Parts: sequence; C-alpha cells; structure tokens
Amino acid sequence: MKKNILITGGSGFIGSNLANYLAKKKFKVIVIDDLSVGDKRNLNKNRNIKFLKKNINQINSIKIKEKIDCCIHLAAKAQILINTKDENQYFEDNVTGLQKTLNFCKKKGIKKFIFASSASVYGDTKNKKVTENMILSPLHYYAFSKYIGEKIIKKYCKLNKMNFYILRLFNIYGEKSNAVVAKFIAQYLQNKTITIYGNGKQSRDFVHVDDVIDIINKLIVKNLTSNIFNVGSSKSTKINQLKSYISNSHKSIKLDKRFDDIEKSIADISKAKKILKWSPKKKIENGVKDMIEKDYLRLTKIKLDTIESQKKLIKSFNKKK
Repeated sequence: MKKNILITGGSGFIGSNLANYLAKKKFKVIVIDDLSVGDKRNLNKNRNIKFLKKNINQINSIKIKEKIDCCIHLAAKAQILINTKDENQYFEDNVTGLQKTLNFCKKKGIKKFIFASSASVYGDTKNKKVTENMILSPLHYYAFSKYIGEKIIKKYCKLNKMNFYILRLFNIYGEKSNAVVAKFIAQYLQNKTITIYGNGKQSRDFVHVDDVIDIINKLIVKNLTSNIFNVGSSKSTKINQLKSYISNSHKSIKLDKRFDDIEKSIADISKAKKILKWSPKKKIENGVKDMIEKDYLRLTKIKLDTIESQKKLIKSFNKKK
C-alpha cells in the first residue's frame, strides 16, 4: 500500500517538485502552503495531490482524515538578505511554525519527520569539507532559525518516539528555483547585467533538486533510525565559473560582498552514501543547460531587483556586522 505524505511548503521550489514526483509514483500527497512564496500552479493536476491553503502557524486547525505516514517540513522563510523589520517573522515561521508542526505530528500519530535544514548552520568552515559532526556556528537569521529548529526536533522527537531525519541542504537549484543559479540565468535571458557579490572567487556546493528528491524518497521508503545527512554534490564551484556555464561573454558587475559570505562551501556526503546508498547524479554544468531550456519561459518573466536596490540591501545587511 502506498504511503500518505504531508508536505509543508509544498507549492514552493523543492516542495512542488517533490509533490509532483511522489504523486506520479502513486503516493497520496497532502500539501500545506500559504502561497506567500510558492504558487499553486507549480503543482501538477493530479488526483493524488490534495492542496490546503494555510499558514504553517495554523496547521493545528487543519482537519486531515487520512493516516499520515511521513511529514516533510519544508515551510520556512529562506531569504538571507532581510530588513530588520522582517527578523521577527523569521522566527515566527521558522521556529514557532516548526514547533506547531511537531505538535500536529504528535496529535496525528505521525512517526516519521523529515526536516529541511541548511548547510548555513555550519557557518564559516574555513574551506574545509564539512561533515555532520562539525560544530555549528550560524552567522545570520535564516541559519540561526535552522540551528534552533534542529535542536527542537532532536529533543521533541526523542521525547515523543518519532524518527527524524535532518537534511542539511547545500545550494539547491533546478526548475522553479529563485536562488543564485536561477538569478544569473534570468539576468542573462532578460539581457540584464549579472550581479556577483564579492570577487566571484568564492565557491559553493550546488546540488540539483532531482537529487534532493531522490534522497527524500529513500528516507520515506526505508525504515531507519533518526539521523542527520549532508545533501550536496561534494564538489565546489566558483561563482565566476557558474557564470561561465551560463555565458562567458554576458555582461556582469561585481558588487560588495555580504559580511558573512564564506569563501568555500563543500559537503562531505560519505554518510549518505554509506547509509542510504545515495549519491547525486546531475553535474552543475548540465543542470544549468537544463534550466535554460526547460525553465526558459518562467525565467524570462520573473522580477529582478535593480543593481541599485541590491547595493542598498547589501549595505543595510552589512551594518549588522
């Protein structure tokens, strides 16, 4: 019998790709999303997908008759560059919302909880390939909210006999995303200047959303004890190199870097390889080409911040140092 899966934040980038994949595999998928960031149109018209429009802080008011086998908690605010007035909302959604979701899982008897954490909980790792047992040192509000979330989950799930799986996601890209890869491609397709923060020599570990879905699917179907996994490609790509995968000749500009911008991010994924037999399949250069081809229409239409607005936001952000 196929499982019933609850996805919070299920109409966003990762969530919609995941929901569509699971529904195609005949899982019954219940999506909760307030559409503040996501878009219901991201979800395929499939009878295996049930959509509920609710803010995560309202989850306990939701009536679900089905027995839920697994909750995948993706709902969160994820911007790094934020104004001071938005900081309280970060903790309301990312911390309080998480606590309420765990309470809901307890009430519904859900015994498997998958949490989308972030590689940003590690902070500046001084160019080291990061392992799951490294000391965590988050540098900004989003990272700190994920750090607190991990601690809440470990304690709550232990007390309530729930299995948890924390996924420390590195730089996820793919169709429907809005992060740096999507931004660069959109700037290229809209014939706007590509904006690089810092000198572009800093590097990131980019992993395709399809590979993220693969590891989540493995966790859904396997019976494992609670654990934490890095989810990355185990390869590091310089930002300037990323730009070259899109276009060598397209115009670009170097803006000030964020004060907390680390020089190198790269995941050690040996734990996921050993326990889950998982390894990423899509290379960044091929993933970029796929996005240009398959996500072309959306990326030509998304709204881009002006160079001046980006400069202003970075300046405001850097005052927090």
